[in-house]
Amino acid sequence: MERKQCYLIDANGIYMDIVVAIFEEDAPIRLETVAGPRDVPEGCTVLPMETATNHALSFVKAKWNGSAWTEGATAKEIAAWEKAHPGPSLAQVQADKLAEINAGCDAAIAAGCVVTLSDGTEGHISLTLPDQINLSTAQAAILGGGTGYAYHLDGALCEVYPAADIAIMARAATAHVLYHQTYCNHARAWAKRSETVADVQAITYGVELPEDLAAHMAAVLAAAEGGNA
Repeated sequence: MERKQCYLIDANGIYMDIVVAIFEEDAPIRLETVAGPRDVPEGCTVLPMETATNHALSFVKAKWNGSAWTEGATAKEIAAWEKAHPGPSLAQVQADKLAEINAGCDAAIAAGCVVTLSDGTEGHISLTLPDQINLSTAQAAILGGGTGYAYHLDGALCEVYPAADIAIMARAATAHVLYHQTYCNHARAWAKRSETVADVQAITYGVELPEDLAAHMAAVLAAAEGGNA
């Protein structure tokens, strides 16, 4: 005797339910129920779930074509189902996506960036808000005439870095923050102008922007870099 989770389908191949079928040698297939085994309803058959490469519940009215499930519902039936099972509105999906993009930007900024110091040493600096404040304080000190300031690379001991290295770290941090804030702004614009729920949901932080937004972002960053040169 073997029990298998199966689809129950009618004579037209339409999905009816998910059942547990009992397979015994030289005996008809039966269904396991709370009340005990019962016969498969007349005109119906069972289909072991591993037979199908897709899932019946992915469709409004799943229909078995012999090798896979297909949509058996009419356009009218699909429209009626969608009316009875409304999904989130475009406005709500956009609001959720904007919050997701903001969170992605904050995380990317906080993760920090790689810096190469004046002696060729390469390291990484985190840029959480406290880190940004500390680095701004260090930058202000050297701009005020200081020859060095205590700071540290991630995982390293704190030490007094010369003014040139503090400036390198500050520039790298500024560029890193500017990039992600600019990307975030353009990704938000993309989400706001998208006209379908599917298009909004397809946007993830860091994905390549549409051509026009990518070109605009590149121009903004180029202008900012020129102004800081």
